[in-house]
Amino acid sequence: MSTGAINLESLMSRANIFFTSGYRLRGELDIGALRQSVEQVLAAVAKFGQALSYEAQNRYQWVAAGPMAPCFQVTDCDDLQAGFDALCRDSLAFHGDGRHCPMTVTVLRQRGHSHEFIIAQTCEHTYADARGAETVFNLVVDHYNALRTGDASAQAAALDAARRIETLSGKEMGQLLGETGHDRDANLAVLGAYPLHDAGRFVIQLNELPPLLEQYRRERHVPLAGFHDITARLAECRAHYPEVTQNAVICAVMAKACHDLGVQRRQVQPGHTVSFKMLSDLLEPSLRARYCGNYIAFVPVSVDGSLALPEMAKAVHERIRDFKQTRQDVTIFQLTEEAVDAGIVGQETDPLSFVVTNWNNYRYLGSQQYLHGCANVRHQSGVNIAPRDTLGAGLVNRPVLVVNMSAPGEACISFFPSLRAQQENRDLAGHIAALFDDEALKAARAA
Repeated sequence: MSTGAINLESLMSRANIFFTSGYRLRGELDIGALRQSVEQVLAAVAKFGQALSYEAQNRYQWVAAGPMAPCFQVTDCDDLQAGFDALCRDSLAFHGDGRHCPMTVTVLRQRGHSHEFIIAQTCEHTYADARGAETVFNLVVDHYNALRTGDASAQAAALDAARRIETLSGKEMGQLLGETGHDRDANLAVLGAYPLHDAGRFVIQLNELPPLLEQYRRERHVPLAGFHDITARLAECRAHYPEVTQNAVICAVMAKACHDLGVQRRQVQPGHTVSFKMLSDLLEPSLRARYCGNYIAFVPVSVDGSLALPEMAKAVHERIRDFKQTRQDVTIFQLTEEAVDAGIVGQETDPLSFVVTNWNNYRYLGSQQYLHGCANVRHQSGVNIAPRDTLGAGLVNRPVLVVNMSAPGEACISFFPSLRAQQENRDLAGHIAALFDDEALKAARAA
């Protein structure tokens, strides 16, 4: 099965992003069965047998790769969170430089308490976005559960589903998604007039990237992450606007934190507009089950920093509803494909202060027993990056935040390492923690 060319994946190959999704569980884990499920499901996904051969952003192709390196490992650790942090730090070595392993599954076991563990799935972003990786991992879980219960037909069904996964080219997917409910000309007019502001100067300008990238490569980086109780802020916002989503409230907190940091630390006037990029997933679940790739768009969102948090959440909520209804995200996906074809990506950068993406695995969150014989504890995330050049660095040249609901009422927010200074991430994380009123987390960060 051939792999369709998605131009965003050409750019992702230069950004060199490794994202890790961690499922913390408690119970009896059959390591042998999980190893079998991981190896069989990953071997069945045709794209994982390919490698992207890059010449330029608009000259690349998918070619047959060498044998897949071992994609499953077990690590015992004294502290699960520390073990997860170390895994994210070292994840850059999983794929590349002669080692072919686009997706790796690691079991982190609590030493002396093997019933406490994290199953960590690490993926190289060139191959799939987070939702695509989640689809594959859910098939691993389906296969494992079937192994544990002796259901041969369910095992076969999981492997058949993995074999059916393909990558439709960006051009074809753009055409498919644009067939209904999509007015490209109207969207171009709206996006062209949409206000963008980076008053706090969070964006690293393109001419600053070469020396910063050289400095960044000298160190190893541990992603920053925190867990936040969102119930009080969610209740506050829904008391005024019951329709707002968890995502809108969390993004409003981030925007307010960015505003407050700009005022307190960066000499910006109070009440300024905060603009950020929100990752939008383009595919509905039925398409996700079939197609694996980077089918995402980065949509601008601007909010008035002087608003109270409930009003800010409402503004974010309405912006999301608007760009989804008008399918502005599809237009942006098409524009990205066309810009890469023209070879013009990387010539300028948008004044958007941060990027936010969301990795909720609703199947995990909505079930009491996601994995056979195990109870769910929390879901967490971590990302590491090693941009290959300034083109790749231009994709991550501002704070990039990952949100996933980790447990009822709890959100995990993690940051990509900063190319300029990790203290910038810490400052923003501190303001987010303050807005969520995470006293324990604030104390930990101050220690």
